[in-house]
Amino acid sequence: MKLESIGPDIWVANGTEIKFLGLLLGTRTTIVRLADGSVWIHSPIAFDTELAREIERIGPIRYLVAPNVYHHFFLREWQGRYPDAQLVGPHGLPFKRPDLSFSLVLDELEQDPWSDEIDRVVFTGSRAFDEHVFFHRASRTAILTDLIVNLRLENQSRIGRLVARIEGVAYPGGRTPLLYRLGMRDKVSGARAVNAMLEWGAAQAIISHGEWFRENASQELRKRFDWLPLVL
Repeated sequence: MKLESIGPDIWVANGTEIKFLGLLLGTRTTIVRLADGSVWIHSPIAFDTELAREIERIGPIRYLVAPNVYHHFFLREWQGRYPDAQLVGPHGLPFKRPDLSFSLVLDELEQDPWSDEIDRVVFTGSRAFDEHVFFHRASRTAILTDLIVNLRLENQSRIGRLVARIEGVAYPGGRTPLLYRLGMRDKVSGARAVNAMLEWGAAQAIISHGEWFRENASQELRKRFDWLPLVL
């Protein structure tokens, strides 16, 4: 069993590790069953036949969602297996991946087709990349990607442990990586997005890399984003 149920109509699955800046990063995808029975997949991990079959038992896959311009590595595998699914990504990703066929661009949507069940805010203000953050109302789950990293150090190399501490992403105090924080050109814009997240009152918050927050999510988000001028 690769899927873990974490609330009504929402699951997570962990994928393979990837290497980045001397760190080993685990990968994670979030799966939501929408009211019409179709399936919404956030940041697909490396394609796995057993995982795909488990998801198919939940419902037909309708949306494959890339939340930022860096979470695209496995999209081709999933689109090849599910050509009828709508591939959704941020502005700029269709130009970065011309080999993929995008149905929707998040930045251009006046209203997401899943907006009755999943909210979205855009974290902006960084020179690195924007990130689309989602909130599944039924389970009160915030779904983030790279804005917070919270890595256990046991499996990291000596260099990896050093990088994790310098970047501020070591468990249990992992937060926004230092390089991303240093690249902020507009902290007020970022704070505006986080304030919107806090208004959700999330009970849990998923992140793509490291230990996610299974309880007290609003408090955890406020603490991890304390480098921004928050008002809530």
